[in-house]
Amino acid sequence: MDRHLPNRSQIRPLVEASKGVVKHFDLDGWDFNSYAELIKRKLISPEKQDGSQVNSSLLFVGNFSEANMKRADGFVSQLISFMYSKSFLYNFGRVKTLIWMKHPGWQHLLAGAGHPDRKKVTIMRELTCDARLVARSQIPLNSTNKQYAGAVDIEVDKDEEVIDIQPSAFTPEVYPF
Repeated sequence: MDRHLPNRSQIRPLVEASKGVVKHFDLDGWDFNSYAELIKRKLISPEKQDGSQVNSSLLFVGNFSEANMKRADGFVSQLISFMYSKSFLYNFGRVKTLIWMKHPGWQHLLAGAGHPDRKKVTIMRELTCDARLVARSQIPLNSTNKQYAGAVDIEVDKDEEVIDIQPSAFTPEVYPF
């Protein structure tokens, strides 16, 4: 889903290469009503599953690496709240959630006890779900404020290694909007 329809041309190669696995819809990903619309239109059919394991019928992936960090952090905080209350898409059980965020947003989710990046969202995330950093960029997203991106996988085995992404890992190179 994307509210910026010009981005449709940029994601088209991924959609076509996935042979139907990845879909791009004309809905606003920032509007929570869009997700109910996906179900209403029968574009997705998630199954309600037992919370003892990760739901096998639903995966939530979000790219929140935009310039407006307050909005992105607020959206992720709302997702954590939904997980805690088992509402929104999380009423279907434990939903694997992959999020791509700028630093320091992802560090707030994962900061350990006593770390200066530890916030209320850290505690809510710890009460709600397991999470770990799965990938990070050592290359600044822009030259002015040296923000780095990271991908956080929620509901995953914590023993796996973190992937350090280098620009050469992408062909062609991918740059933030």
